[in-house]
Amino acid sequence: MIDIDQFIHSLSLLTFMAILIEAVTEILKNAFPVLKDRSTYILSILIGISLSLAFQVNPFGLDGSGYYVSAVLAGILTSRGANYLNSFVKKLNTSSKQ
Repeated sequence: MIDIDQFIHSLSLLTFMAILIEAVTEILKNAFPVLKDRSTYILSILIGISLSLAFQVNPFGLDGSGYYVSAVLAGILTSRGANYLNSFVKKLNTSSKQ
């Protein structure tokens, strides 16, 4: 049985992480202009994995070494969510300027 409170907590944490990953990636991209497309993609994944381990995110509820697999996968998923969030914000900015 799915615990709805745990699900909502996990979903809100992953959403917060996606926003945080996007913010940190944009700050680093502006601080280091040499970072371009592929390197920012890799950077966002590394930030996502780091935050997942720091926040001890375990969306799959695995124990032992499986915990690290769960945290790494959560970091990768949230970094992709951050990229989609970035694309969405860019589209909003573009449509508001027209």
